[in-house]
Amino acid sequence: MNIEYLKTFLEVVRLGSFSEVAKKLSISQPAVSFQIQKLERDLGVRLIDRGQKKIALTDAGKRLLRFAEAVEKEDSRLRRDLDQVREEITGDIVIAASTIPGEVLLPPILGEFRALHSSVCSRVEVSDSLTVIARVQGGDYDVGFCGIAPEGKELHYFKIAEDEIVLIVFPGHPFAGRKKVSPLELEGEPLIFREETSGTQRNVKSLLARAGLDIAKWSPCLVLGTSQSVVTAVESGLGIAFVSNLAIKKSLALGLVKRVAVESIKLKRDFYCVYRKERVVSRLLSEFIDFVQAKAS
Repeated sequence: MNIEYLKTFLEVVRLGSFSEVAKKLSISQPAVSFQIQKLERDLGVRLIDRGQKKIALTDAGKRLLRFAEAVEKEDSRLRRDLDQVREEITGDIVIAASTIPGEVLLPPILGEFRALHSSVCSRVEVSDSLTVIARVQGGDYDVGFCGIAPEGKELHYFKIAEDEIVLIVFPGHPFAGRKKVSPLELEGEPLIFREETSGTQRNVKSLLARAGLDIAKWSPCLVLGTSQSVVTAVESGLGIAFVSNLAIKKSLALGLVKRVAVESIKLKRDFYCVYRKERVVSRLLSEFIDFVQAKAS
């Protein structure tokens, strides 16, 4: 079956006129009629009811229409895929990321993206969430990943992952043998915090406030710059901390920390990909953002 004849058949159905199809395809009207008749001979069925004033499909014609539309979609997809093969994606992509995306979420994503596009090199600059947003907003980076949704309309963003902030203690701590503690029991404990610009810290403060707890009343015994440094400090017995559940998987499996639930409190938060739409001008960046969005959906 001739694919070009199928395309002509589709145009006849859509335009409802052999003469209009001839004009659009820059061929003669008899050529249009010939192609439709050739399809009918090849298939052994009538496709168009010629007893009607307007173009009317027979039952066989309606069935062929569904097939022709499917072929058209596949043809378009094939051409798009081949274009991508012909035009290899190359270049460097520099990403701003807060600690959890930079240390946990992005490495496997970048690994899969590079498996598809082996000529692409990636570099991840890790900082806190507010700095990520500021750097993307200011144009220093084209794309960022963080634990805070940006405010305003300058930045576009979409959710890439969910997380839970949990309380961890070192194995020798009195809480280590318990499944739950009350919020009041946390008062007076040596708490280890992230810096105020950290997405984790801002989420802890906000989520605890919703539960009626004021974290400002608790004096931190230590303030650290990364989630991993906080986990290491807890492992060393320097205090207890609220950290991302994603950051403690290895330490938890090795028994270096214990996770303890806080009664009546669930601290959930999301991570986001942020970018300025008008700066998505390179094919590399466009493909990367589309890839991340597809992985997140």
